Amino acid sequence: MIKKMLTLCCAGIMICASSKITYSQDSMTRDKASSDLKWDLSAIYPSWNEWKSDKDKVSELTEKLIFYQGKIGQSSDNLLNVLKINEEISKIAEKLYCYPYLARSVDSRNQEINGHFQEIMAYFSGMGTKLSWITPEMLEIPQQTTEKWMNDNPAFEPYRFSLTDMYRQQKHVLDKDKEKLLSYFSLIQGAPGNIYTELATSDIKFPDVTFSDGKTINMTQSNYTNVVTYNKNQDDRRKAYEAYYSPYKNYENTYAAILNSTYQGDWAGAQARNYPSFLNSCLYANDIPESVYTTLIKTAKENTEPLRRYLRLRKQVLGLQTYYPYDGSISLTDFNKKYPYDEARKLVLEAVAPLGKEYQGKVAKALEKGWIDVYEGQGKESNAYSLNVYGAHPYILLTYDQTMNYVFTLAHELGHSMHSIYSSENQPYSNHQYTSFVAEVASNFNEELLLDYMLKNSKDHQERIALLNQAITNLVGSFYRQSQFADFEYQARTKVENGEAVNASTLKQIADDLNKTYNGNEVAPTEYSNNYWAMVMHFYQLKYYVYQYATSFAAASDIFQKITSGSAKDREKALNNYLTLLKSGGNDYPIEQLKKAGVDMTQPEPLLSVVKRLDYLVTELEKELKAIGKI
Repeated sequence: MIKKMLTLCCAGIMICASSKITYSQDSMTRDKASSDLKWDLSAIYPSWNEWKSDKDKVSELTEKLIFYQGKIGQSSDNLLNVLKINEEISKIAEKLYCYPYLARSVDSRNQEINGHFQEIMAYFSGMGTKLSWITPEMLEIPQQTTEKWMNDNPAFEPYRFSLTDMYRQQKHVLDKDKEKLLSYFSLIQGAPGNIYTELATSDIKFPDVTFSDGKTINMTQSNYTNVVTYNKNQDDRRKAYEAYYSPYKNYENTYAAILNSTYQGDWAGAQARNYPSFLNSCLYANDIPESVYTTLIKTAKENTEPLRRYLRLRKQVLGLQTYYPYDGSISLTDFNKKYPYDEARKLVLEAVAPLGKEYQGKVAKALEKGWIDVYEGQGKESNAYSLNVYGAHPYILLTYDQTMNYVFTLAHELGHSMHSIYSSENQPYSNHQYTSFVAEVASNFNEELLLDYMLKNSKDHQERIALLNQAITNLVGSFYRQSQFADFEYQARTKVENGEAVNASTLKQIADDLNKTYNGNEVAPTEYSNNYWAMVMHFYQLKYYVYQYATSFAAASDIFQKITSGSAKDREKALNNYLTLLKSGGNDYPIEQLKKAGVDMTQPEPLLSVVKRLDYLVTELEKELKAIGKI
């Protein structure tokens, strides 16, 4: 299938998911929230009847495409008609997929919704089989002929980049019969990821824990993060940690089998298309050098001293004899201010003012009712994400808990949404979808804006400590943690590709080695600390995705420094370059888009600047802690 154009929505939709940990201390839940704090999906479809009607329309359009089988190369008009019909199918297919996906995100227990989701996935799989001949047939047209048709007819212009890229990727497209054969396995390849969702979301049951104050709490994610963030009793934090991790450890062999199945299927598909590795298959589509990935994990591993310095500082301030994984979130001060959702909205809106009134106005519109599903609920996904629905608007999933961390999460997801809005408004449909490699730049940039705004407007040492710690936590989570995850995935997939055993034992050994590499002796191991791979949804569903959190964080930090420092002329130029990036969608390869924005991710310098940034933030944190006599 031709990239971005003949790829069905279920495979190509961009879900900008946040891996951030959330800290809940809010009793508000989704069922208690007012309607303006819940998604209004009617902007996509008023009801399932309209959804079914559009499904029928796609079937009709599919038959129109099939009419051109064996005829695409006969004329430029035939090729153009195929492109236009496919574009119409893709627009509708996006809505058909997103409607049940979003509904499922807020209530995975609803079997009717699950049924519709499974139905559309099976439907798209069948369509893929019916249309698997298109790209091979298009590639039978000589590239020179296609280029002449494009140059002679301006109507081809929206498709120029994708058509040109199709020929670049020609060596990995099989003949018609082989493409049809592979299409039969598309639904099966997604099965392990779906099984993971059911096990880790729908069926997971967390135990109750009785704490030192006599209270008994069910250890859901929000309750767990509440305890490890605010409970000063280390033994209570240990109990919460063990209870929260126990369901994953208890089923570690099952999770390992699911992960192995996922990676075996991915490797089989990569080999079928003649890729030397699955990493190459993931990076080749966007023309990203493999060295970008390997340089990241190498640079992060070799520059862990600022991270260890921060861990030592935390241990000192907290007065702990031994520092464990469950001590990583407890506040360094008594600052525990709550930020009601209305205040969070105001802070974020004011923070983005440096990007201009137009950008700020778009943020204000995104904060209107129906776009953001705010609070935690039974059966609701716990991760935050932004999902754009072309022709409607972006939808943001939160489990807002009034903490500072989630104020930053709101800014983060709004960054994704703004990127989607700017791209959709400034690019034709065929180029509106930006790649995952640049997807986290706008979100991290928004967090930098929020940190800068709040630090400038706070004279409270306690709040400044909390803000600096928030910034450090974000940097560590986005850069170091995601680089560690990227290394884990790389090592696990390499074992699969080398025909080595991949089971709970081998996965835990990889995790153990990486924990030691990053943390040294600063964090004491537990029986659960090597099971984090069972909890990372990205390993199962978003192939070679996590490294982009780290590269995007580095790019965002670099762009932020350019926009906020130097001469007025240089700052204005940097801002215009950044807005151009947001508007560019997928009209070029992401490495080139970032170069135009002033960042070269083929070099280690942006990565090393993050290491220096962490060292600076730890120094500033030490100053604030000294000011209140904490050290």
